[in-house]
Amino acid sequence: MLTDEVPQIQEVRYCLKTLREQMAARQNSNNKVQILRVNALCHFQKENDEYHTRLVEQSERLQRAEDQSEEKCLQVEELQRLLGGMELESSVLRDKMAEGEAELLQLRVASLKEKIHHLDDMLKSQQRKVRHMIEQVSLQNSRTVIQERDRVIGDLEEKVAFLEAEVRNHYVLSPALLISTVTC
Repeated sequence: MLTDEVPQIQEVRYCLKTLREQMAARQNSNNKVQILRVNALCHFQKENDEYHTRLVEQSERLQRAEDQSEEKCLQVEELQRLLGGMELESSVLRDKMAEGEAELLQLRVASLKEKIHHLDDMLKSQQRKVRHMIEQVSLQNSRTVIQERDRVIGDLEEKVAFLEAEVRNHYVLSPALLISTVTC
C-alpha cells in the first residue's frame, strides 16, 4: 500500500515543480491566472503534505510492525532453543535418575547381602553355642547319670558289704547255733 503511494507522491511533486515553473513564466502575463495556479499549487502542496504525513505514519507503523514481528521471531527462536535445551536436560536427568536408581538398587542388594551374611554368621554362632550347650547338658547329664550310677554302685557295694558281713556273721554264728540247737 505504501509502495503504491510513493510513485503518486513523486508524480505530485513533479507536477508541483512543473506548475511552479509554468507559473513563474506566466506570472508577468496574468497575475490572476497565476494566483489561481498558486492556489491550486498550494492545494496540491497541502494534499502532498497530507499524503507525505500519511506515508510517514504508515511507514512508521510498518516499521514498528516489522520490528515487533522480528522481535517475536527472535522470541520464538529463543523459546525453541530453550525448549530444545530443556528436552536435552530432561533426557540427561532421566538418564541420571535411571543410573541413580540402578546404583541404589545395587547398594540395596549389597546391603541385603551383607545383612544376610551377618545373619548367617549369627545363625552359625548360635548353632555352635546351642551345640556347645547341648554338649554341656549331655556331659552334665552324663555326669549326673554317672554320679547316679556311682551312687547306686556305692549303695550296692554297701549292701553287698553288709550282706557279706551278714553272711560271714551267719557262718560264724551258724556253727554255734548248730551246736546250741543240737544240745537242746
